[in-house]
Amino acid sequence: MKATTVVKNFLFDNTNFNEKKSFHDRIMELAEAYETIPEDVYEAFEELTEYEMWEIIRKMAVEGKKRTSIQ
Repeated sequence: MKATTVVKNFLFDNTNFNEKKSFHDRIMELAEAYETIPEDVYEAFEELTEYEMWEIIRKMAVEGKKRTSIQ
């Protein structure tokens, strides 16, 4: 599975989109959470380019907008 997909899926499954926290902060927490996240997610995070990281953040923002506008 592609690194961006692994990281994106993990973040989408483990993010509370109602919480007021930046998506950039959430993705950066992965760098510090190597002991508490699955090894494949951490390895995928390490492979991300800066562009891929910002694409994931953009996708999270879009998904967050969808999920919070429904409620």
